[in-house]
Amino acid sequence: MGAYTKEAERIVEESYRIVERFVKGNTPEDFVLKRCIIATGDPSVKDIIVFRNDPVKAGVKAIRDGKEIIADVSMVKAGIRWSNVVVAVEHSEGAKELGITRTAMGFYNLRDRIAGSIIAIGNSPSATLAVYDLFKKGYKPALIVATPVGFVNASKSKEMVRCLEVPSITTIGSRGGSALCVAIVNSMIDLAHERSY
Repeated sequence: MGAYTKEAERIVEESYRIVERFVKGNTPEDFVLKRCIIATGDPSVKDIIVFRNDPVKAGVKAIRDGKEIIADVSMVKAGIRWSNVVVAVEHSEGAKELGITRTAMGFYNLRDRIAGSIIAIGNSPSATLAVYDLFKKGYKPALIVATPVGFVNASKSKEMVRCLEVPSITTIGSRGGSALCVAIVNSMIDLAHERSY
């Protein structure tokens, strides 16, 4: 969890002891849920996270294979402890002309880098819809992590991702956010490098 001092390590260990009350198992999915609870301070978050098509295994493999992570916004990139992260919103040329959001345009512009990558969307429902559209057109990532937050298209876009035949981790309804997305991705990075799986 990014702990570099003895005090930080003690806090991490105590945090995991506390969340054992809410998630008692030790599967890779349980590890992800524990990280999400710690990141949000909200035990109920475990009830809105949906795993589809063995996503943790797919994410761990992609990390071990050195695959790129494509994030929707810089806030997500800032939290991910992985060097190979590109930000869609930084590749948004043409968004104004087409009248679409910068995050959505970024994914369209990065479409040729999607195959085999990990998609990490913590903020933008429109980016999630763009990834859905691109998947339908044959651009297939290894994993989609989609936790966009909000009241306009957030719930709908995540439901659409859950209908795809692709490994995915999403949240139900309007809840989510960048911190949750980062916690999910970092948990798989930890599983890939620090735990046997």
